[in-house]
Amino acid sequence: MLLFLLVLDLYLLRARKIQDRAFVLWFIVGVVLALFSAIPPLVSLISLLVGTEFMISAVVGVGFLFFILIFFYLDYRIAELRTQVMKLVMEISVAKFEKKRSNPNDLKSKKRNNIHK
Repeated sequence: MLLFLLVLDLYLLRARKIQDRAFVLWFIVGVVLALFSAIPPLVSLISLLVGTEFMISAVVGVGFLFFILIFFYLDYRIAELRTQVMKLVMEISVAKFEKKRSNPNDLKSKKRNNIHK
């Protein structure tokens, strides 16, 4: 399963379906999961660090924290993209406004053509 995750990650990067940031994130997740599945004492170490009596409780707790971190990261990326989209919208609006302002005769001729039709 982990090998599938790593191969899928590499395939999507080569096909340019994901960006470099996403590739790095999922590659690190795959490597960490591979380490924990290959070396079981690491799970015991996590259980000791978290302070749980059962390993499954430690795994669920760490998994929950991991997903919260991923959600925060994705929210940060969405905010970045929203800002970029707003900047692009403003630039396009200014460009359209400047174009209309620089060619007022074109607008008058278009209005006349619409009236005659």
